[in-house]
Amino acid sequence: MYSKKQLSVSIIGAAFIALAVGGAAHAAVLGTEDFTSSGGISDIFNEFKVTLAIGPASVGPGPNASSPATNAPLFGGTSITPADVGRTFTVTQDNEPNFNDFAALLTDGKPDKVTLSFGSGSLGMSGIFLSKSGRLFGGNPDLVANTINSVSLQINSLTLNTPGINPNGDGIWTDYSFNGTVSVNGQPIADPPATPVPEPTSALGILAFGAFGPGLLLKRKKKSAILTPDYF
Repeated sequence: MYSKKQLSVSIIGAAFIALAVGGAAHAAVLGTEDFTSSGGISDIFNEFKVTLAIGPASVGPGPNASSPATNAPLFGGTSITPADVGRTFTVTQDNEPNFNDFAALLTDGKPDKVTLSFGSGSLGMSGIFLSKSGRLFGGNPDLVANTINSVSLQINSLTLNTPGINPNGDGIWTDYSFNGTVSVNGQPIADPPATPVPEPTSALGILAFGAFGPGLLLKRKKKSAILTPDYF
């Protein structure tokens, strides 16, 4: 036979457990995007410094299509190496100062462009960027009205081989291959929009840039396993 006090404690404990379980069940992966690239570049890399940024989506050629997005950068140039394959990096408003700005742009009801950038080599500011625009993370055209709690980057594969094919014969070259998945996590809206909102066609762009001029730009044909790319 339980006393009134014991019953009260049991009821309160059960309520807290129900709230905790309900909150955990409500959290969800709102959407994912894969980013893939492989090729070679005239620089020496033993790591990649990763930055994820967001900006207005663009359609067709133009400055916005041919350059990386720069708004609300996440991950702050986090260094990754082949040893990080299988690892997931996660940012929230508690550990990333630009998180709230990124989340606001990704839930404003406007098409977005997201760029995953890699740099920089030991010889200068060489790097690569991969961009996607339009319907990102399964949004319509974005994740409008959803609540975003975190953004994660999972490193699925990464290889760096110096000097690789060494086409210039000087040892200043790195062959690379990368695949990663960006996930947006949070609370989905109860009723998604019934009418699709027009959005730009999704596109993948790859660009190499270097501190030593056009002669050190990417020289090998890029491969992509994500989409049939429209190169910028």
